[in-house]
Amino acid sequence: MSLSEDQFEIQSLTQRYADAVMRRNADDWAACWATDGEWDIGRGEPIRGRENIKATWIEAMGGLSFVIFLVQPTIAEIDGDKATARSYVQETLEAADGTQFRVVGAYNDHMVREDGAWKFQGRKYHVLYRGPVDLSGEQSAYPSEAA
Repeated sequence: MSLSEDQFEIQSLTQRYADAVMRRNADDWAACWATDGEWDIGRGEPIRGRENIKATWIEAMGGLSFVIFLVQPTIAEIDGDKATARSYVQETLEAADGTQFRVVGAYNDHMVREDGAWKFQGRKYHVLYRGPVDLSGEQSAYPSEAA
């Protein structure tokens, strides 16, 4: 059984999202969102609109000195130009103050085809685990684009 083109594009969307996190590229990360997207990270009201979502992400990433963001393959149900999906992520993080922690969570997504490409219309994040992790090993920054 092979993936349909839409399933492949949705898989690619979640991979581009994770790749942009790892590279800390706000423009590439924001490009994954529909113009009127909504991001619910479980801390109060959802953030609405691509530009507000991007600004919130930039602020959050500014408080982190080290990030590893891994995503599992996405399970999607597609209905025309809309889709619902679920994916699991694992984050290994170090805050600017040196605090190290791991977060494992699940995203429940609503996606739309906008301007011919799949985008996140809504992402709701559910934390499954948040706790300690030992980052005592060697750390390296993500390689530059030229590397």
